[in-house]
Amino acid sequence: FVYLGHWPSAGSFGFNTDILATNPINLSVVFGVLIFFGKGV
Repeated sequence: FVYLGHWPSAGSFGFNTDILATNPINLSVVFGVLIFFGKGV
């Protein structure tokens, strides 16, 4: 959610292309955080 808030103009410019481009990035970040905190616990 934080990353989406950082690119408001980019999302309004090309919504479809931005979603396709940022989706894998967001997923990788989420999985990375889950794995990182998962190992910590």
